[in-house]
Amino acid sequence: MINLFRKIRYELMEKNKMGKPVSQVGRYLKYAFGEILLVVIGILIAIQINNSNQKRLDREALEGYLNSIAQNIDSDLKKAEKINEIRLELFPRITSVTRRMAPDYYQTLSEVYGQNITPDYRYSVENLDFMSRAISDAWTNIYLTPDLSGFEYLKNSGFLSQLQGTDLEKLLSNYYNLLEELTTQENNYNTTLQGSFEQFINADLPGTYAFFSPGIRDWEQELGGQLPAMVDGIIEHPTLRPVYFWPYKLIVKYENLMIKGQALHEMLITGEKDFSEEIKQQLEQVFDEYGEAPYSKVMRNGIITDSYNYAAASAFNNQGVNIQFLGTHMAVQFDLEPWAVAYWFVGDGVVDPNRVKDFSKFKTLRLKLRGVKGGEKIAISLKDKSNPTDGSETKVPLTLTNEWETYDIPLASFAPTRLEELFIVTSIIVENQACTIEVETIEFL
Repeated sequence: MINLFRKIRYELMEKNKMGKPVSQVGRYLKYAFGEILLVVIGILIAIQINNSNQKRLDREALEGYLNSIAQNIDSDLKKAEKINEIRLELFPRITSVTRRMAPDYYQTLSEVYGQNITPDYRYSVENLDFMSRAISDAWTNIYLTPDLSGFEYLKNSGFLSQLQGTDLEKLLSNYYNLLEELTTQENNYNTTLQGSFEQFINADLPGTYAFFSPGIRDWEQELGGQLPAMVDGIIEHPTLRPVYFWPYKLIVKYENLMIKGQALHEMLITGEKDFSEEIKQQLEQVFDEYGEAPYSKVMRNGIITDSYNYAAASAFNNQGVNIQFLGTHMAVQFDLEPWAVAYWFVGDGVVDPNRVKDFSKFKTLRLKLRGVKGGEKIAISLKDKSNPTDGSETKVPLTLTNEWETYDIPLASFAPTRLEELFIVTSIIVENQACTIEVETIEFL
């Protein structure tokens, strides 16, 4: 390139020399100036080429780091999904342990489902096997071990500054902060369970071996009728309290992590630095644990989630409804009364009309229900803080089958109920009918 410029300059000087006389000194000055100009142009061109090459190399290096992070996240999400599935299956079993020791649990199985079973069944080999397996599985530590290598390399490289101010940078930070928060809480939970296990072993309770080896020998006969008292002592022992009081917040954090991780992975793969409309909609599903918005899942697998509770009422002294948790669903037994209702409300403890949440961002109430016999006629309602307790609220009728069905009810159907200030988020109402309704899921979409 410089040789080309030099040739052009030489030809121009020759033409100029033929046109009019120029002193020898002037020609040398022009030549020197031209040489300097050529050098400067060459330097500028070289700098520009070098800068372009460096930008390309930096871009390729950043893409390499981001691809590594995408691979790490893909691996982490698969682990997180598996752990969440294990806990969602385990937590209902843990809840069942204490329920299976309650006499009214077996009363419901006998009266509603016709099972020839008595409260003594809780000391049977089958029941001990169920309970001991659930407790043993709860003591098995489950850890998420995320791969942070890609993100650490990016931070140490200095290339993270190239993403400053972009949505991608914010989501990267949010994802890894949540990951750190989750693993810390998970480690604390596992440490608590490990302490529970060690304290239980050190307690050396009578009948422990028989409880955790129910099918080995006929323990009831060998222990001379002492087995029931021994089982009661084990189930009610304070060392097992950490097993029973499992943290649903871990489930919420895993759900949030998977939503954010999937959105982040998609952005890394596509190379997008700012949120698309699809990514924005995806991230709107993240539940803000520290905000005022309500959690969308009121009940899942028959278990009430955090921040909600349930109660019942009926025409005759509120005695006409019996609610039992039966493993993966809840059975609501209604006696024959003019009216009876089972309801789920915001907050713990007793129902409080002033304890409300804003559900206006949701569009649909999803219920997974079935009747024990089929053909049961029920009504669904919501209540805001202004609704009187006289049954005048808007009701949506349903007729159930004896198979599990998912019912999606538009929230607009409950108008004029104010979704901005709900305190009862679902009611199941039965009138002049004795029946049992099974509930697995209550969720807002």
